[in-house]
Amino acid sequence: MKRILFLITGLFCITGCSDLLNKQPLAELSVGSAYKTESDALKAITAAYNPLLNFPGYDGYSIYDIVTDNAEKGGEGPSDGSYFNEIANFTIPTSNTVALQVWRNCYLGVYRSNLVLENVPGIEMNPIVSARILGEAKFLRAYYYFILVTLFGDVPLITKSDIQTFDAERTSKDVVYALIEKELAEASEVLPLRSKLTADEKGRATKGAAQAYLGKVYLYKKDFAQAETWFKKVMDSNEYALEADYYRLFTIAGEFGTENIFEINHLYSPQYLAARNQGSIRQGSAGMYGWGFANPTQDFVDAFEPGDPRLWQTVYKQGDVMPDKKIADVGNSETGYMSKKAYLLAEDFPATGDPANSGKNELKLRYGMLLLWYAEAANENGNIQPALAALNQVRKRARQGVANVLPDVTAADKATLRAKIWQEERVEYGMENHRYFDLIRQGRAGTVLRAYAAKYNTAKGKNFIDGINELFPIPQTEIDLSQGKLTQNKGY
Repeated sequence: MKRILFLITGLFCITGCSDLLNKQPLAELSVGSAYKTESDALKAITAAYNPLLNFPGYDGYSIYDIVTDNAEKGGEGPSDGSYFNEIANFTIPTSNTVALQVWRNCYLGVYRSNLVLENVPGIEMNPIVSARILGEAKFLRAYYYFILVTLFGDVPLITKSDIQTFDAERTSKDVVYALIEKELAEASEVLPLRSKLTADEKGRATKGAAQAYLGKVYLYKKDFAQAETWFKKVMDSNEYALEADYYRLFTIAGEFGTENIFEINHLYSPQYLAARNQGSIRQGSAGMYGWGFANPTQDFVDAFEPGDPRLWQTVYKQGDVMPDKKIADVGNSETGYMSKKAYLLAEDFPATGDPANSGKNELKLRYGMLLLWYAEAANENGNIQPALAALNQVRKRARQGVANVLPDVTAADKATLRAKIWQEERVEYGMENHRYFDLIRQGRAGTVLRAYAAKYNTAKGKNFIDGINELFPIPQTEIDLSQGKLTQNKGY
């Protein structure tokens, strides 16, 4: 599967960005000739995974940290990636590049998932393999729709490959969520456990990933009872555990470890050098090997409790000795900090010496996150003791054997514990591209971001308008293509 994925990725990279939006799957094969054998089915599901490598939503830039109090844009100056500043300053136009690329990339993934669900049932093949492939397609379609509905609200719900986005009207987000929930639940029934994956299947969706994302969907909807239930299923499976060495999570050595629930699989191969992996280079220091985006803020650094070992495993500053013994150079960082989680260790560089050929995976969902989300849901349901147990499990790992830091939380009332869980979420998975979504789903984005703007006398967050800026604008190009079928979000 890895070889197929890199071949497909290489083809897309060679043909250019515009071809990423080409809706003909599997190179030049027609739909009628492409779905005959089990091998064809595997190629089709691999093509449905491929848009994950295109960093939907500019994940490789940690955009959803940049637009919050966690990070400044960075880069080579104000004009470098100016579309990030448009979002961070909440002056985002309907022509914003990020919004357009998220929209098109996710609908490309939806389209390819639809092709699998339509055509694979007609292939004579091992029924167990067929069921699994269909489960993966449902997982992926739900995954892409979850990105779309959280960023845009009502979106076209397309479940047939012969319907284009600009031929459909927007569907109520409640209906979209209903499909997401149904598909993740169904996928969880047929996908294998993590422990059952063979070596060459790592990176494919699992039962635990489907259950975890379903819990996340319910958390986003504030259906805390269902969120607690689905997160607990993952916990009770005993398939996952916290990695003892926190920093190891963010290295190639930590890939597919016991904490990793879902990650985007990159593999360095000299055969497919056109398959670019730019996550590390985008957030790498311009003084070392990268482009210098996503500079952690002082506010984020100050959010860590005294002595928390995670601080200097999350960020680095000028002159720090890095884990590979290099001396840190933060280049032109706006804040004096860079993200250590995105740092590419010397031993993780590919043989070419080009970080864009890196085989470092992108970790999307891990057990440390899930425990805190479980704690959040359980607390909202009044289950204080289970919430405390999950929260303190994360804090115990965070100590990493250091005594007298990060004492167990003993808060007894819901409001106090809620604040402590939210705080722990910020530092436990800071710079992993979740902060924006947490603030939005918790209903406090405007309050937090406007307070940040006032505290630091900056434009970041100052213009956030409640009831408008929780969503991105529908890309104007898509509205134009639809000839008015698609309507714009409020305030844009």
